[in-house]
Amino acid sequence: MATLTGPHPSIETLGCTNGPELVRNYFSDPLYACATSFFDGKPVLDKWVGYVIVLAFGIAFGVATVGLVLIEQHVLGRRMDSEFFNTAGRSVKTGLTASVIVSQWTWAATLLQSSNVAYKYGISGPFWYASGATLQIIVFSLLAVQVKRRAPTAHTFLEIIQARWGTTAHTVFLFFALATNIIVTSMLILGGSAVVNALTGINVNLASFLIPLGVILYTLAGGLKATFVASYFNTAVILIALCIFVFQVYVTDSTLGSPSVVYDRLQQVVAIEPVGDNKGGSYLTMFSKNGLLFGLSNICGNFGTVFVDQSYWQSAIAATPQAAWKGYILGGLSWFSIPFTLATSLGLASLALSLPITLDEAADGLVPPAVATHLMGKGGSVLILIMLFMAVTSTGAAEQIAVSSLVAYDVYVPIRRAMGHTPSGREIILVSRIAIVAFGLLMGVLGIALNAIGVSLGWVYLGMGVIIGSAVAPVAMSITWAKCSGAGAIAGAVGGLGLAIASWLGYASTFDGGISIATTGRDEVMVVGNLVAILSSAAICAAVSLIKPDDCDWSATKSIALVDEDANAALTPDDEAAIDRAMKMISAWGIGLALVLVVAWPLLTLPAGVFSKGYFTFWVILSIIWGLMATGAMVLLPVWESRAAILAVLTLGQIKPAMEPTKTLEDPLEDDASDSAQEEVSGAITA
Repeated sequence: MATLTGPHPSIETLGCTNGPELVRNYFSDPLYACATSFFDGKPVLDKWVGYVIVLAFGIAFGVATVGLVLIEQHVLGRRMDSEFFNTAGRSVKTGLTASVIVSQWTWAATLLQSSNVAYKYGISGPFWYASGATLQIIVFSLLAVQVKRRAPTAHTFLEIIQARWGTTAHTVFLFFALATNIIVTSMLILGGSAVVNALTGINVNLASFLIPLGVILYTLAGGLKATFVASYFNTAVILIALCIFVFQVYVTDSTLGSPSVVYDRLQQVVAIEPVGDNKGGSYLTMFSKNGLLFGLSNICGNFGTVFVDQSYWQSAIAATPQAAWKGYILGGLSWFSIPFTLATSLGLASLALSLPITLDEAADGLVPPAVATHLMGKGGSVLILIMLFMAVTSTGAAEQIAVSSLVAYDVYVPIRRAMGHTPSGREIILVSRIAIVAFGLLMGVLGIALNAIGVSLGWVYLGMGVIIGSAVAPVAMSITWAKCSGAGAIAGAVGGLGLAIASWLGYASTFDGGISIATTGRDEVMVVGNLVAILSSAAICAAVSLIKPDDCDWSATKSIALVDEDANAALTPDDEAAIDRAMKMISAWGIGLALVLVVAWPLLTLPAGVFSKGYFTFWVILSIIWGLMATGAMVLLPVWESRAAILAVLTLGQIKPAMEPTKTLEDPLEDDASDSAQEEVSGAITA
């Protein structure tokens, strides 16, 4: 929060007797007359509500998800072998692929920190959060297509590294992969437990253990397919709740209720409390130094949490070749609406209402719960809690199944083969399930440890790129550049990590107080660490590979062994030709959308300077339309594509989907709905 420069209410002037603190209540709302904190340690909801949502609701949701998967297997005869457990049959369609991407990319931080940066920087915060994290999904679609062509039988991206560069490189990148899963999971638990504690009073450490229980249940029983089924419902609930909050802020609320009123109230707030390093001190401008610094850290850090996270590779592996790229494009654009639309409503509303939210509360991600509670009372608290629970469980499930795949295929299988034993499918499933339970319990331990240290959600979010960013370029090159060598990949990853940590801590030490959580968490310090990690790694990897190039013909990656048979893993020459055409399409779309989101759009806003009321109204309407379109696409498209399978399940097999001959991929733009009914059945069952 910027330093106050004008008259402002204080405890004394409001007739309060609870101390000399300043009160952020610029519109003299009697609800907050003497408040120095929004929550003030007092939960809005009873504890039993929290237990119902986190424990009972979570377990019930898990049971229902497992039930749907078991019905599909029974009615449609799909055998739960190791390939299906970890790849969902490699035949998931565009709609469900997109829905899964939205679900697993919607972290607790997506809902909470996006509004926090709106609270701190104004409209630039939601934009840079959304564009800075959509870019990676769009670019990753290139790798999603390449993995179908160059490693069609792979289960993990580390198997590709093992096939190309051997055990040493495999071990190095296993460290980065597991570090990514741990960091992402830490953010889930930090954000989820903080909100559960603030809204219901459940002990934060207890909440850390309760949240993963339902996730363990359905991931353990149904594998990747169960997480995909759950992801559809999670995405639908999150987007529908988003629409409710947006209309509450900009249409129905008695205090706000329109972009015009929000604009006027923000102007009044700025007159009292201008934003440091923003043009005119305004919240309504893209000329924001700290907003831009956050955007740079966001872009760098999130490349790591996509490219080095097995869950995204797993979604690409599970998709059909054409759904791999179309699903990632559609999913990325739909996900954009969550931080952009939600934070443009709840984040700005917190300022326009002048709620007494403290910096610590904002750093813990409590801006959305505070606004939701103010706007809708206990109903808003329950809705935001359900929304957050869906985000945590969906991404938590993706992380659990990702870690289980790494443990099974990149730890257990190599060890057993080195001992002269070829693991069976039953062994793979058993090891995967043990890993799911173990990592699910570890999620709780991580939350307790980070809460004890005093690290905030915002600190972890910005710092993740320093630790894992150096693996981005080598991992991307493992499937795209034939000349990239193992020596270059290792040097880039390890050297980049060392340089990133050194520059990050070194720069932090130049500020008062030396190296501390506060100084290492400064925006400019985080930017340096993140940029050094990703850029130095790419430079080192490329330089070493040019000096000592590899000569990969992809035969090793194409011959990665399956444990159980999977007909969908094989590609015909026609399939490969079609994938080549798809690569041309995705290259054009990916580059074009990336340039629009991170270059053209922000540059086009600069002539507007501080937004006029009309420009701001246009901005808000754009965010609302984007949210509505994303909701429609993510709720309806997966159901439409899977209509035959859904009907078969609902009628318990009485109405069988018509079987068609399996065909090869004819054109990358062909509608997935025209694929064989059997692919619909095995690839995308939802409600």
